[in-house]
Amino acid sequence: MCSVRMMTAATVGGALTFGMALALLGRLQLTVARRASAQDSALRHGLLALNIALVPLMLLSGVLLDIYGTRALLVAGSVMLAVALVGLSLQLPSASVSSPRTGEIGRAAAAIMFLAGFGASALGTASIVLMPRALLVWGETAAALNLGFVFLALGALLTHTLADILLEKIQLRRSLAVFALLGLAPAFLGVLPDDLLAAGSQVEGGWGGDGQPAALFAGPACWLAALVLFFYVPLEASISLWTFALLRERGKEEHAATSVLSGFWTAFVVSRLVAALLPQNFSFSRWAGERTAIVVLPILAAVLLGNLAGAGSRGRLRGGLVLLGLLLGPVLPTLLSVVFGTTPDAKGTAFGLLFAAGSLGSMILAPFLSLRLPIFLALLVAAAALVLGLMTP
Repeated sequence: MCSVRMMTAATVGGALTFGMALALLGRLQLTVARRASAQDSALRHGLLALNIALVPLMLLSGVLLDIYGTRALLVAGSVMLAVALVGLSLQLPSASVSSPRTGEIGRAAAAIMFLAGFGASALGTASIVLMPRALLVWGETAAALNLGFVFLALGALLTHTLADILLEKIQLRRSLAVFALLGLAPAFLGVLPDDLLAAGSQVEGGWGGDGQPAALFAGPACWLAALVLFFYVPLEASISLWTFALLRERGKEEHAATSVLSGFWTAFVVSRLVAALLPQNFSFSRWAGERTAIVVLPILAAVLLGNLAGAGSRGRLRGGLVLLGLLLGPVLPTLLSVVFGTTPDAKGTAFGLLFAAGSLGSMILAPFLSLRLPIFLALLVAAAALVLGLMTP
């Protein structure tokens, strides 16, 4: 047993930091690419290797979590991320376009980003698996996960804002050092004694560990959920590119997509907060609520996407994307709730398998992006989720 308050603090810190890592990795890849030679194939291959490596890294993180527990993975992921950010802060300033060591710099930067990817995978896996136990005040697993994902989005949003402020005030090297220090927060919270905040209630099972990851692969539920994520992750990731393509087809300026998409992402986060609050104010069947979120909402999203593709005005697109964000927001956390309920002894491996499948889907389906692809993806998500929902209690 351990303190709920202690676990909640570590989980929220981990979710915020994982959001920070996701926001930073995208910006750092662009920064590294600009500071190294455009002809540096070693760096380009290293960045590609990082994206490919995230598939096995997510699965590996889940297996390690089930064996060693969430505390060990939370601390290890936090430390790896901080070390990687410090290493990158030392590497980037010396990267000169005319430097004869550009290839060596590119390989070093790619290795550092690989470490950051592993740290982020471990940190994200530990934080998300902890959410149902750490946020017990919300009662329902789906509600706890939706709330936890709000903290994750908040971490990404705050990171973009803080990065803009830091880069105006201090140089990039020091900015990365600040983020490295922030990245150590989950490790600090993870190593504190369990009884430090023991005045609160206690949670059975503590930080987990000694799970049975091999037992997961015997049943079909997690494989079906992985199929859902195989289609859902590229659906979510394609919305921005889909919006740009739609505006370009209508002869609109591409910068208009920024303001249009802001409404989508705001509604996306708000819908997760609403999904977290609903069980506190309304009484309804958990089974029916979860199946509605993972089956009905994607179907409605597919219908809406089809209407948006044929809409003729920018105003309709803006309002439609807000509604689309409200529909898609609760899907992923609720799907994880369904899977966690069927894999009590292998939540880490289940999470790793699901997100490995989602990353694989993004890589495979990215070249086929079109105005119709998100519609088909939403329908495929609903179909696979329907089978999953009928097979799970």
